[in-house]
Amino acid sequence: MVQRDDVVKVLSEVIDPHTGMNLVDMGVIEDIEVSGERVWILLKPTSPFCPITDYLVDAVREKVIGLGYREVEVNVVP
Repeated sequence: MVQRDDVVKVLSEVIDPHTGMNLVDMGVIEDIEVSGERVWILLKPTSPFCPITDYLVDAVREKVIGLGYREVEVNVVP
């Protein structure tokens, strides 16, 4: 069974194209909750006007779905 640590690991593969750093090291992943086949992620971009927020949300969702989760919710906090 996939665990929270597995989610963190795949999220460290999502690179912010502006900084070249992964989202985990940047500290923009505020929270991760795993419950059964559902994952909830709280993402806080470095700027409330971040022009690539949609890209980051899609990349996060795609990586986590790749682990086999059926429901992935990514909430953005400005």
